[in-house]
Amino acid sequence: MIHAQQIKNIIKNSTLFGWLYYWVGVTIVKFLQLFIKPNEKQILFISYSGRQFSDTPKEAFNLIREDPAYADYKLVWAFNRPSDFKQAEITNKISSNSPLFFYHLLRSKYWVANSSIDRLIPFKHDNNVYIQFWHGVPMKALGHTEIGLAPLVQHWYDKVAFDYMFTYSHYDLDKFKEVFPRTKRFVNTGQLRKKIVERYEGKTNVEHIKKELGIKSDKKVLLYVPTFRGYDAKEQTTLTDATLERLAKEYVVIYRGHYFSRATQSGSIITADKFSLYKLFMVSDLLITDFSSVFFDFAPYHKPVYLFQPDLEEYQVKRGLYFTAETLGLPVSYSEAELIDCLNKVEYDYDALDALNSRFNPHGGDEAAFAFKSILEHT
Repeated sequence: MIHAQQIKNIIKNSTLFGWLYYWVGVTIVKFLQLFIKPNEKQILFISYSGRQFSDTPKEAFNLIREDPAYADYKLVWAFNRPSDFKQAEITNKISSNSPLFFYHLLRSKYWVANSSIDRLIPFKHDNNVYIQFWHGVPMKALGHTEIGLAPLVQHWYDKVAFDYMFTYSHYDLDKFKEVFPRTKRFVNTGQLRKKIVERYEGKTNVEHIKKELGIKSDKKVLLYVPTFRGYDAKEQTTLTDATLERLAKEYVVIYRGHYFSRATQSGSIITADKFSLYKLFMVSDLLITDFSSVFFDFAPYHKPVYLFQPDLEEYQVKRGLYFTAETLGLPVSYSEAELIDCLNKVEYDYDALDALNSRFNPHGGDEAAFAFKSILEHT
């Protein structure tokens, strides 16, 4: 049986099916636009193209949901599998895989996303306000600089016209101007996701989160977050189960994989793929990742970050990078033995984290929250 994700991959990676999908979609949207007018007080949210109830769209949702000034707004969530999300606060949810999704898209004046909300059909939306909170600082190449990008996805990067795109700093502002050339306005105030840990700290504590995860040990907590490669790798890409087990003797090891990745099968490791990443930030004492932008969001909490990149050369050839880890001053290892040596060093260079935050993530979450509400008030 072919699943929805397999169908999406076929459409994205086939020129024929990709353009067929695009023109059929555009035709449907243009027809619906003749009859559907947006509700001035309706907002549609989507996170990671419908896979999650998380990240900045969730924080934006909570900001509006808890503000009495927006009590009469209709807040709608789009999910690939709506039945998987039973949170009480989600009172309106729709399927993002249904053709009727485009009806709801046009019916909502405001669109809030951290990736594509328009299902790779970048149509003209004069009556709607498209607010984009991208899901990370771009270290990996995007758009025209991304190697082997599917034609339909490349077309989306070139043609999508966000009304507002939030950025972390001047670094990603400059990058996104190139990646999304039709964006109407950039909002360089940082990202709302910076307020997520603040929200969790206000209603829960570290010990409660550890209990949720089943952590009973007093050992330091190591968070391991590898990213998805998107190609058949010839080199080693992730830590082996044997190394994870070795680390588990000294640390409580939490594995948080990319939503496309295979979960680890190591028995001593806590697999937390569906657990809030920002709750994991709260309980973790250090982070190991590779090319994932997660370390930009972890660094402000002033906890050690280690990069494990055994396949650097292959990744540069097959995926592309804007810069290498050496330029960041963070400890980077190219083998498991090197990584163990790095972890065993007594001193950690916290000045490198300060420099990273100053360059890539200098704003507080309140700035983005104010800017987001200002958009709703003035459009």
